[in-house]
Amino acid sequence: MTIEIHNPELESILQQQLKAGNFASVEDMLLQTFRGVQSPGDEQRKVRALDAAARIRELRRGVTLNRPEGVSLREYAHIGHRY
Repeated sequence: MTIEIHNPELESILQQQLKAGNFASVEDMLLQTFRGVQSPGDEQRKVRALDAAARIRELRRGVTLNRPEGVSLREYAHIGHRY
């Protein structure tokens, strides 16, 4: 099979990836790309990560530290710690 690339930007990306050593060949790059597209687990992980981030944002809503003025967050976090 012969594949022709007529998009200069795509050709540049392919060349950069090969030069960087991210892929052994164009065939390797295509194979890994298509495997990634076909993997339904990746999409499910993305959805779960977005849901988790939304839940965290909801939990943090309205949370304030009420730290004294002039006290850094690092100093405030270590109040009461014994070294």
